[in-house]
Amino acid sequence: MLLPIVATTSFILICIYVDLGLPKLRRLTNLHLHLVWRLRSVLHCHPLPRQLAGWQPTPLSYDDQDQFAREMFEIQSYWLYLDTFFHLKGYRIFKPVDGNFHERKWLNLVPGPHEESKRSKGRRRSDYPYARKGYPDDYPMQFFFSSPRVWPARDVDGNDLIIRLVSDDQCSDELRIWRRLHSPGVKNHPRNRAIPVLEYLEFDGLTFIVMPRWDSPSSNDYATAEEVLNMAECIFDAVDFLHEHRIVHRDLEFQNVGLNVVIGKQRYPKGNHDPKEAMYAIIDFGFSLIYPYETHLEEATTTLRYGCEFEDENPPRNPFTLETYYAAKMIQHSARIVEKFIPEIGPFFDDILNAEEANRPFAREVLQRFRQLKSSLTTDQLKMPLEDRYWTDAVNFLREILSQVYN
Repeated sequence: MLLPIVATTSFILICIYVDLGLPKLRRLTNLHLHLVWRLRSVLHCHPLPRQLAGWQPTPLSYDDQDQFAREMFEIQSYWLYLDTFFHLKGYRIFKPVDGNFHERKWLNLVPGPHEESKRSKGRRRSDYPYARKGYPDDYPMQFFFSSPRVWPARDVDGNDLIIRLVSDDQCSDELRIWRRLHSPGVKNHPRNRAIPVLEYLEFDGLTFIVMPRWDSPSSNDYATAEEVLNMAECIFDAVDFLHEHRIVHRDLEFQNVGLNVVIGKQRYPKGNHDPKEAMYAIIDFGFSLIYPYETHLEEATTTLRYGCEFEDENPPRNPFTLETYYAAKMIQHSARIVEKFIPEIGPFFDDILNAEEANRPFAREVLQRFRQLKSSLTTDQLKMPLEDRYWTDAVNFLREILSQVYN
């Protein structure tokens, strides 16, 4: 009776502490993996948080910079603890430059030396769903650890990836959203601009998704008016598609939008927004809402804040028109740099942003109006080169500064 138990236990311990090689380890059954990692947690006295809340800094830490850093350092240890698990699945996660807490270099994550092996060179893909490579081979890639449920990785071919924790054993709204957006008939729809999920990984009640890594559009400069207007149209279309499927992102900022290129820490290169190659995607639904398909857009209300609004509770508002408002507000800071030679763009955004709350348009109407404006432009207007990076509403900006000074 004891012999099978001893043999199984010995096998588990060998799997924990000896690298059998990826092909052999992949043959482990799910039961073996569960036993391996359960035992490893006990032996290391380091059980992972089983709830999503344990992967976030505590609310009080946001008022204490040192405490916040310590909690983020602890969360980072969870990811590093799972290194071998991800390796079993074919992924190599980035590592801190230095594990010393006080040096703060642990915030900078880099690929391990094994990622530069000859085995992966020449096999990296640049076609959809992967990103184009916007950095040279010898570029020192880094990733700043600022989002506790997100971690950079690469697969065996050197493709740049992101692993994101999306749910615990109580199915989260985020996981429901990903499943809806990747359901049959929706996943491959040309208007579906949610970042594609390459794989779902489950570990002891936690669900991770593996996504291609795309960098932010705002990290890349636009070369022509056509490029920035194409970006605006794509994002308005993406918002309309989400709303059609009764999803409200609730935190639309360029940091939550991806462009299919990875540039690392390079500063504002041009050429990556060419409409012939550029694609845009929504990459984060951690703050989002999902409604039943039968929900009427006109009747939906929420009291929740949107994005960086200060008040957690607000009067009931329509979440779909509210999101359209914030999408237009985000996009105008890039798109209105063309206003000097496409003056129609100013009134387009002003009409949306100055409308009374009850009269705010839905995304479908905004998209149609934008396409009408764009179709009226000449080829010369679309090919105009751009010199500016951002547009700022100077009057409102000054008003906000003065209100902070005198209040």
